[in-house]
Amino acid sequence: MICKLCKKEKKLINSHIIPKVFFEFLYPESGDRKSLIMIGKNKHNKRRPIGSYEKLLCKECDHMLGVYDDYAQKLLLGDSLKFYPNTSSLAYIIKTYDYFQLKMFFISLLWRSSISNLEEFGLIDCGPYEEKLRQMILENSVGQDDEFSIFIAKFDSKDKKIKKIAESSILLPAKQKIDGLNYSIFYLSNGYKIYLKVDKRKTADVYVKLILKEGRQVAILRMDDYEKTPEYKILLDTVR
Repeated sequence: MICKLCKKEKKLINSHIIPKVFFEFLYPESGDRKSLIMIGKNKHNKRRPIGSYEKLLCKECDHMLGVYDDYAQKLLLGDSLKFYPNTSSLAYIIKTYDYFQLKMFFISLLWRSSISNLEEFGLIDCGPYEEKLRQMILENSVGQDDEFSIFIAKFDSKDKKIKKIAESSILLPAKQKIDGLNYSIFYLSNGYKIYLKVDKRKTADVYVKLILKEGRQVAILRMDDYEKTPEYKILLDTVR
């Protein structure tokens, strides 16, 4: 079969769309708890064995993307985040990181979701940008800062139980208009909400200082009061 990335005739393996390590974070004790429910608005919940996967890539290409996956999980699921100075706890900060590896992880996540045939990734469709993303991955290019720009938020709550829910839930990827621009939204374990711009127009000024930029520390927007968010309402609606 043809590998979706290198376009060569090779044996394909089961490739995770959202990396397996982000699901394993939810079940650190391993054991028999091997399934996870991905929840989405107006869609049937999806129970998958440790995440969603399908035969898309050859072993070599899957391994290449796996390097970025491993880096991202160590960075985002590792040590506790510190608050950004002089922000009244409105943002977290990551002072030291590899810009190339982190942005390449998000680019590859966007591309994998767009080419996936699984229903839970149906809202992620990059259209004419899909081939551009593939070429960027093959050429080890993350483009300009505002090309597929990314900013990161993290859910929080003063209520410890609700905070735990935020950190241990993964919602289905979605799409959203922000100031008229098209964004793909991804939810990762540990309460992360990732905004990826899929639009050639420039990022709105209000978000420019939040996007990943080479040579600049990562500012992660803190979204307090998770219980007041649309995401929490979606979770509640699924258990009623």
